[in-house]
Amino acid sequence: MPSLLEAKESVKKLSLQALEVVESTTMTPSEQKDALDRIEEDLEKAQKDVANLTHIEEKRAKFMAASGGDLAAAAEAKRKATLKSLGEQFVESDGYKNQLKRGGFKGSSFWSTGDVELKTTLTEGTVASPGPGFAPIATPVVLPGVVDIKFQPLVIADLIPQGATTSTLIRYLVETAVTNAAAATAEGGAYPESAIAFDKVDETLHKIDTILPVSDEMLEDWLQTQSYINARLQLFINLKEQSQLLAGDGTGANLLGLLNRTGLATAIPKAGNGGSIPASDNDMDAIYRQITQIRITSFMEPDASVIDPISWQNILLAKNSQGFYYANGPFVSEADSMLWGKKVVHTPAMSAGTALVGAFGQAAQIFRKGGITVEASNSHNDNFAKGIVSIRAEKRLALAVYRPGAFGEVTGL
Repeated sequence: MPSLLEAKESVKKLSLQALEVVESTTMTPSEQKDALDRIEEDLEKAQKDVANLTHIEEKRAKFMAASGGDLAAAAEAKRKATLKSLGEQFVESDGYKNQLKRGGFKGSSFWSTGDVELKTTLTEGTVASPGPGFAPIATPVVLPGVVDIKFQPLVIADLIPQGATTSTLIRYLVETAVTNAAAATAEGGAYPESAIAFDKVDETLHKIDTILPVSDEMLEDWLQTQSYINARLQLFINLKEQSQLLAGDGTGANLLGLLNRTGLATAIPKAGNGGSIPASDNDMDAIYRQITQIRITSFMEPDASVIDPISWQNILLAKNSQGFYYANGPFVSEADSMLWGKKVVHTPAMSAGTALVGAFGQAAQIFRKGGITVEASNSHNDNFAKGIVSIRAEKRLALAVYRPGAFGEVTGL
């Protein structure tokens, strides 16, 4: 059996091979499928090796810890040494190292790619002098990490199946009209003719990107560079992706998000609707009415609801006339939030008092061309003269919505 490191390297190598097959422009779909089938068998074996060897290492570490040994600490150090974050990959790239050897980031550009918006230049800051007559300032104890500004959680993309593409255009056919003329026919009678009409739908790739100026001094402090790339660039891009997937208006370079698609199920208000919905309906009733409408009109089964945090709070805190919670109350974990047997995710990206019910797993798909690309250069504007490097990040994706009628809003929550 291979070592744990060898098994992990095998998983990484096979995953890269699979990516190359998926992104191949010379292989036919049949050849791609055959190649991926072969890789999948080896990948499953390698993943099992990693799981088994990890289990063995954990057991060995517990035994040594109980007997006073230090194998656990050694194993952990070894594990950390083999797992490299995006930031570590960035600062270990040839471009980054070559720039350091040449004396910093005062020459030409360098770049790094991988799966990874501030408006002012990111700098280290300065330390004030104590002034005459005062004792020197003590050397600071620098704590690891950065106390960052928090942003909304990323939840929308996790609801939608993911796909890869090498093209800039995703095209699919949608039935627009169906005439079912099937009937009982007497022997020798003419067969009734049915008809199906299709529309071609094109979804183009859209680019989401950002750029951030960073000082030479900041980049030369490799620990801060790692922290910056890991904690911020990925997050900024993914936050914008989330808002585009949900509410992009389709104008200019914007994606056409789920909420702005033509053909959505009719929005269900909490109460009213010309008297057809009882005024006694609560938020949970309104959401279930949308679930039922989607079942009837699109013949698909909704699998999740996206709701704003305040409306979800009101649902969880709702009580009956005896003062008992409709939900499970304060002593049950929210780790797997459910309503009517459907997954619930809450995000401020949804407008207050609204929810989006949908068959996310069947009716839509995200197509990506590669991962997040990170590039850096000091050739932008007057950056060279100011000792500034501009780092930019981007990703490209398209959102295909096969059945818009499988999604519908609930309002007035």
